[in-house]
Amino acid sequence: MSENDEKDIMNFTIERREGAGLKDYIQHFAFPEEEAGIMRTYIVRDNISSELVGYFSLKTGLISLNERQTEITNPDTKGKETITTFDTLPGVELANFAVNSAYIRRHKDLKGIGVIIFNSFILPIVKQTSESVGLKILYIFALPYDDLMKRYEYYGFKRLNDESEERLHDRLKPYYDLSCKFMYMVL
Repeated sequence: MSENDEKDIMNFTIERREGAGLKDYIQHFAFPEEEAGIMRTYIVRDNISSELVGYFSLKTGLISLNERQTEITNPDTKGKETITTFDTLPGVELANFAVNSAYIRRHKDLKGIGVIIFNSFILPIVKQTSESVGLKILYIFALPYDDLMKRYEYYGFKRLNDESEERLHDRLKPYYDLSCKFMYMVL
């Protein structure tokens, strides 16, 4: 990381109050999680001006679905037991995704920066990864704001029905995503 990277990251802004966690993440948590191998964070810069445009973070994971009760024979007691089983899908979580509000203010004529980052950087990385390892879905835990969720739908993400989402959240929703909505894209 260069001195400019550090300065630009500390000057990264998010206008919406709800996005404060994204600013906090890039400024305080991205580097420790990168070093620990927990998450990979990518900085996106303007090709011409070198300004910090935005960033996104990816990490691997899995989604469990189709939870059901299954009767098995216990190998020790030979008695019948009922256990909870489910299917899993390997995926990549788009854990953080933000465009720098300062960049948007300076370049009011540029529209669709998020779509460009998503289509030009995020999807190619995920698709390249899927060529090397089993990978079925890209998923996010989106902040529960209609305009944001509509934007993700525009990118191609879908929602589960309420019952399925509630069961999924019971099994694997991260603490820091408590109010978020699960969205996914089949690759």
